[in-house]
Amino acid sequence: MSGVLSFGGSAEAYTQEVPPPPSQLTPPQSGQGQLIQTREIDVTGDGKPEMVSLVGLKSDMNSPYYDKLFISVVGQGQAQVVIPLEGGYNPKMDFCDFIHDKLPQIYMTSDTGGSGGFTSNYIYSLKNNVPTEIPMPEPLHVKATFENNYKVKMKIEETGKSYTLDIADRKEAYEQFGMYNQGKIVKPIIVNVDAYSLLKPVDVDRDGFCELKGVQRITGIANADTLGYVTSVWRWHKGQWKLKKAAVTQTLMTSMVRVPSPEDED
Repeated sequence: MSGVLSFGGSAEAYTQEVPPPPSQLTPPQSGQGQLIQTREIDVTGDGKPEMVSLVGLKSDMNSPYYDKLFISVVGQGQAQVVIPLEGGYNPKMDFCDFIHDKLPQIYMTSDTGGSGGFTSNYIYSLKNNVPTEIPMPEPLHVKATFENNYKVKMKIEETGKSYTLDIADRKEAYEQFGMYNQGKIVKPIIVNVDAYSLLKPVDVDRDGFCELKGVQRITGIANADTLGYVTSVWRWHKGQWKLKKAAVTQTLMTSMVRVPSPEDED
């Protein structure tokens, strides 16, 4: 559902003192906004569905970018809750019980639009109509280095497990770049392991509780040189995220890596 309506808010979640009647379950008034998504679902635990709406503000209506995003929660006989969020592209809400309190929390994600393909992600609990942000798990810490014979050695610090990627399919580009000479490293380059490019709800155990699956991209001599991905699955346990599993997957080169020129490095 989409449309144009009035909306506004401060930098922090807030509630309206006087709850609106059931016939007026709409986002608050103040400033032009666009209704992106809405759903009726009980997120407060009062046994009655609330109207949960995702609303965006744009300075340019022809642009897909939302300068600001808001979540509005309106229930019968309850004060309205407004949660301001950072702007982004392609915003979307999902609902799942992450923290095992037998209520769905609100999960919201949007693309940042950067070249790294990063996303902004939020989880909010509205139990008892009180907005509480659930922190996201930190990205995995990964040590990675190029080795002789076109190899990348990696170690995930949180698990202690090591992995080796065979990057011989990129031999021509890496030799041209001057990083390798007949399989030996002559120009050391840092292997980058990015923050999350994806962090999405998954019900791994199919038990009605959601985990979070994280994806971190591994890049080589250029941002377009994707070597593989570090994946992780996180489960909420005793008030914090616990790592359930982690792995490294390799990406084969489907097209020739663009070799950066010396000017690119300056």
